Amino acid sequence: MILEAEHAVTISHPEKVLWPQIGFTKIDYIRYLIDASPYLLQHLNNRPLTVIRFPDGVNSESFFQKDAPKGTPPWVTTTPVWSPDRQDYIHYILVDSVATLIWLGNLACLEFHIGFTTTQNEELPTHIAFDLDPTVPGFERVRAVALKLHELLDGLQLTNRVKTSGATGLQVFIPLKIGYTFEDTKVFTEAVAQYLSATLPDLVTLERLKKNRGNKVYVDIPQHGSGRTLIAPYSARSTSDAKVSTPITWAELAQGAVPEDFTVAEVPSRLKTTGDLFQFKTKADIAPILQFLQHHTMLEMS
Repeated sequence: MILEAEHAVTISHPEKVLWPQIGFTKIDYIRYLIDASPYLLQHLNNRPLTVIRFPDGVNSESFFQKDAPKGTPPWVTTTPVWSPDRQDYIHYILVDSVATLIWLGNLACLEFHIGFTTTQNEELPTHIAFDLDPTVPGFERVRAVALKLHELLDGLQLTNRVKTSGATGLQVFIPLKIGYTFEDTKVFTEAVAQYLSATLPDLVTLERLKKNRGNKVYVDIPQHGSGRTLIAPYSARSTSDAKVSTPITWAELAQGAVPEDFTVAEVPSRLKTTGDLFQFKTKADIAPILQFLQHHTMLEMS
C-alpha cells in the first residue's frame, strides 16, 4: 500500500547524492520514505521528533535538529515541549502525514529519533528498550547477548521484539501497559542489565566509558529515560551503505541475520512480505516483577 501526499511539496536538487557509496540520491531517499510511510507513520505519530540532517550527504557535515526550522510549512504539525536545559520550549515536529515525511526528506533529514513517550502523556513511557552496543567490530557478541535477553524475557512472560539499530547494534523492546513511570522502568532495566552482566561476564559490560569496556557489549541502560531518544523503526541511518533500523524476528536473528541485510534498497520489498513486526497485541504488566525486586532489595537491606 502506497500512501499519497496530503500537500504539495517542492523537491530541491532531487539528483543530489546523499549516500555516495551506493549512489543513492535525494529523490531515491524520498521514494524510500513514501514506500515505508505506512510503517514509519505508525511509529513516529504523536512522538516529538529529533532529526539528524546531512545537507550534502553522509560524507559531509551533519547536525541535530529538534526545533522546527524557519520556513516550516503551516501544515506541518508541531508541539511545544518544555526543556529544563534550555529553560524554554522546543517546538518539535510531529510526523503525521506523508507530506511531512517528504518535506523532511527534502531537508536531508536522514535519521529520525524518537523518545519513549507520546504527546498524550509526556511522563509515562509506552515501552522499555534495551540498547545493545558493541564496543569492537563484529556482530556475534551482540547476537549472543540479545538471544540471552530474549530467553530471560520469555521466561518472565514479557512480550519482546528486536530490531537492528541500523548501525552495529540491536535494540530489544518490551511494550508496556500505561501507568509505569521511568523510575519504575529503571528498577526493572537495571536488574535485567545486572543479571546479564553476572551471567555473561565475558560478553556484557555496564561501563559507560568506551575505553574501559574492552571487547564487551555495552547494555546502555541510561539511554532509556525521560528526554532520551532512540532511532525510530524503519528510519534510515547515515552509514555508508544506508542501513535501516529494521524489526526482525528472533528466528531471523538466531539464523544469522546481520544489520547489513537491511538497507533502504531492500527494506521496502521486505515490508511487503513481513508487514510491521513491531505491532504488539499484548503489553507487559511489570507490577509483579517490581514487587519481587522491591521485596528482594528490602531483604538484602535487613
